[in-house]
Amino acid sequence: MQAAELDARARFAGELAREAGALALRYFERELAYTAESKGVQQDWVSIADHAVEAHCRTRLSAAFPGDAMLGEETGGAVADRLWVIDPIDGTLNFVHGVRYWCVSIVFILNGQRRIGAVYDPPHDELFFAMAGGGARVNDHPMHVSDCKRLDRALVMQGYVQRHDFEAHLELRRALILAGAEVKDHGAGALMLAHVATGRFDAYLEPHMHPWDASAGLLMVEEAGGRILAYPGPNGLQAGGAVIASAPALYDRLRALARW
Repeated sequence: MQAAELDARARFAGELAREAGALALRYFERELAYTAESKGVQQDWVSIADHAVEAHCRTRLSAAFPGDAMLGEETGGAVADRLWVIDPIDGTLNFVHGVRYWCVSIVFILNGQRRIGAVYDPPHDELFFAMAGGGARVNDHPMHVSDCKRLDRALVMQGYVQRHDFEAHLELRRALILAGAEVKDHGAGALMLAHVATGRFDAYLEPHMHPWDASAGLLMVEEAGGRILAYPGPNGLQAGGAVIASAPALYDRLRALARW
């Protein structure tokens, strides 16, 4: 792909993330009515807003780049050489409860490599953006991971959803706390990864993340100077995999504690 083609996609990704976020915010603020539904798993929610935002993204991407494939959380898709991966609302549980911690996540993957990532936080009007080899920024300000060097000074995000092994989750949480870390989970993996990239959090761990949750944020952490566990796992992009993303000095200790 020529540089001009990639640049066009980068500009479009940022614009689309803001557009999609503006639409989602109208639902969040109840300007547009919606209902929330369970996906059949405890505390796993989807809403009309999720479907509407993903449909908007698909329509815009199909018109702009008709040869590109799409993979979305709500309507699926297939992996291809030129692939957009979309999470229309990451943090739906927060969204449906009126909690202002959710985001839109969009990533462009070329020949299996993450090239463009956009995570937009509509309630706070922050656009986190990265291009492979081009650095990362938030609202045009450069992003850098934190310089934290000790777990007993670290704010660590540990993601948990119902499909994870609960005992393993508690074991790792205990190990992190005993090492002195402050451990939280704000419930929107893509946004927490973006906050690692900008140095607000020192690390993020989760034993499995889907590609629409993880991909954009992982590119940001890399481009902001952090270290990440190789992603996806051995079963490929659609299967997802484990995530560790952190300030460089914390990575080896976190990897040893997680044993992933």
